[in-house]
Amino acid sequence: MLFIKKAFAASLTMLAGTSVFADQWDTTLEQIQSQYIVPKYQQFSTSANQLADATHALCAAPSKASLSAAQMAFSQNINDWQQVQWLNFGPVTYFMRYYAYEYWPDKKGVTQRQLRNLSSDPSMMTAPKFWTSASIAVRGMTAIESLLFHGDFNTIQRKSDCEVLEAISRHHAKTTEDVLSQWQQSKATDWIFPEEGASVTPEHLVLEQLVQQWLEHMSVVKDAKLETPIGYKDRPNLKLAEFYRSEASLAAIITNLKAYRTLYHVGQPSLYDTAIAEQPELAKALEAALADSLKLALQLPQDYFTGDYSQDERVALAKPLVRAISNSQTQLTNLVTALGFQIGFNSRDGD
Repeated sequence: MLFIKKAFAASLTMLAGTSVFADQWDTTLEQIQSQYIVPKYQQFSTSANQLADATHALCAAPSKASLSAAQMAFSQNINDWQQVQWLNFGPVTYFMRYYAYEYWPDKKGVTQRQLRNLSSDPSMMTAPKFWTSASIAVRGMTAIESLLFHGDFNTIQRKSDCEVLEAISRHHAKTTEDVLSQWQQSKATDWIFPEEGASVTPEHLVLEQLVQQWLEHMSVVKDAKLETPIGYKDRPNLKLAEFYRSEASLAAIITNLKAYRTLYHVGQPSLYDTAIAEQPELAKALEAALADSLKLALQLPQDYFTGDYSQDERVALAKPLVRAISNSQTQLTNLVTALGFQIGFNSRDGD
């Protein structure tokens, strides 16, 4: 009888601990949404609208000055995008919005071909259902970058190019407003569909997905943004660097790495707070790895993707950062696994 009583008491203690743990994750998730996802999408939406206004001003009064203003607005918008790019979850997954934001890498020049077609008759973009059937290659920032920076387009001298630019920019702003509104009006748990009889809470499942997205985005930064364009393992092709025409490739990587550190510490309790309490050594190891990655990225020359460097020079400069990002992935995986999350196959890992 004494053994049964002790076992029952132990079970109650375990259940209580699980309940407290679940409540803690509930709070962390709510604060990641309210203090990170929604504010970052607000910034992204604001700069998307500013970009649309700048392209309207450019088309109304074409000049080098108005073109420069539109290019600056674009640079701000893609910087804001890099803060939320890691998260392919929630409202951005509907209607292919995530991939329409950035059709990259565009290895076959699909964007340019479709933009030329639109420029030949911009009136087709006013059709009532145009945007519901339009290619993702011409619905977002990749197309806008081409129109603002690609030598084949001239928004100052060719009215049709500017009309296409203005229409895409306005659609991009509307899309971003819609995503923001849906985040503001929903809970993160509204965007998952737990299996019947799931043994963990919806909040736990969402956090698991967010961590998976974080890990997979690290692979994108390391493989697609850094290794592939410089020829780390193969022939180089700098045109495959993200936003290379607007010379924002390195800045994008740095913003991504800053975003990871912010994500780790957002909320009370943050992921870091829970980790330092439950797994202090692993928590500190991830903190150090994230800081090291950012420090190494900041040490790369500003013209890393655009300067006159050989392939060997670029690879040598990149090696410490590649190792650091790989270490961040390892440390994050070790930590969240120890905290009870099930991390699946990394579909974007190029290793």
